[in-house]
Amino acid sequence: MPTKIQYTSLEQLAGLPAEMFLLHRDPMLLLDALVAANDDTTVCEFQITSDWPFVTPDEGVPAYVGVEIMGQCVAVHAGARARIEGFGPPLGFLLGTRHFVAKVDRFEIDSDYRVTCKELFRDTAGMGSYDCCITLDGTSVAEARLAVLEKERGERLSA
Repeated sequence: MPTKIQYTSLEQLAGLPAEMFLLHRDPMLLLDALVAANDDTTVCEFQITSDWPFVTPDEGVPAYVGVEIMGQCVAVHAGARARIEGFGPPLGFLLGTRHFVAKVDRFEIDSDYRVTCKELFRDTAGMGSYDCCITLDGTSVAEARLAVLEKERGERLSA
């Protein structure tokens, strides 16, 4: 019987599938993996494929979907923190966005992107604000500041 791994730092989570930290599942699971995490910043990666939700054939994914992608990165950040504390992914809500800027009209099919969220603040009631950025080959293609509410802790994970 395999032993469950107890993670003690956010850095140990790098390379794990994003679904370990999110309540989202296909077809709405948009992120592939957690690339890096620390106390205030999380980086995830995703690839747009032709069977991805929101794909317009031969055109890609409209840039406004980037807000949801950024929101999922924030959710991975919260889920990674929860996992370190021995809990599953928390329930959260994307309350809004400010200053959304897309430098592209669409995210391209068969392209590999990274999304980063940096926590600006989070209060004890679960309200938080994050600066987010989506990059392609190291160049920013979309940016926003998200307001979120982390409402409930996930279930305690068994050892």
